Amino acid sequence: MFDTAPPTPMGLDDIDAVLAGGTLRSPHVEMVRAGKEMTLKEYTEAREVGARSIAGFADGPAILAHLQKGATLLLRNTEQWHRPTAELVARLADETGRRVEAFFFVTPPGAQGLAVHRDDADVLLLQVAGSKRWTVRSGPPDHYWQAGEVAGDAGPVLLQATVSTGQVLYIPRGYAHSAVGDEGLSAHVSLTIREIGGIHLTRAVPRLLCEGVRLPARPLDESGLLESASKLLETARERLAALEPRDLVRYARATQRDQMLNTAEPASVARFAEQLTGEAER
Repeated sequence: MFDTAPPTPMGLDDIDAVLAGGTLRSPHVEMVRAGKEMTLKEYTEAREVGARSIAGFADGPAILAHLQKGATLLLRNTEQWHRPTAELVARLADETGRRVEAFFFVTPPGAQGLAVHRDDADVLLLQVAGSKRWTVRSGPPDHYWQAGEVAGDAGPVLLQATVSTGQVLYIPRGYAHSAVGDEGLSAHVSLTIREIGGIHLTRAVPRLLCEGVRLPARPLDESGLLESASKLLETARERLAALEPRDLVRYARATQRDQMLNTAEPASVARFAEQLTGEAER
């Protein structure tokens, strides 16, 4: 556990603002109670949008009422819709070379949101408000463990600690853990740093061997097909001969990381308006 946290990208005032804004929807918003996911109708509502009834919008008063009764509010992938969080996640992804996501939890005192579970990611927990009591148990017994709720024995307790505002707790990938709200309204950001697995290596191989090879889209005859197949195999053999295990791991990590990074230039309506104005003046 660390006593100094980086500046938190999101606080309780930001939560109030996004709830009041009226655009937050499922699945970015979720509520759980005692380890069980609540039904959408308990904390969301339908809104009339363009003469259509659209379900799944966050119901602020209902969410507050459930918090007061011991439920936990979970905001998923806040980096997708909250710019300061997106900037923090992008920096962390660049520094670690891994895919990073952010989740925001709000839990009342004495309440437990998620049951004992394992995450398929290393997790940095940044305590934003209040405090939370954490129990961390041992890691998985072999390489074939599953992420999610742990049924049965979760292993011996390795750490029991209260994380207060401004502190950070690190939980390694696969280590079973759970938490209970302590003093005040607990709010923390979970930064999940994802590592690749066997499936990512499997997917990376054909991309590395075939990426960028230009072949006719529609060979007209058998000889054309054979020529294309020969070119593809020749390229794949050359690349495979030069490919090292470290190259494959590096490529698979970069592919997973880039999937969550939006590398395109941000859309700007204001810039478009300026361009039109400039053209009109000319």
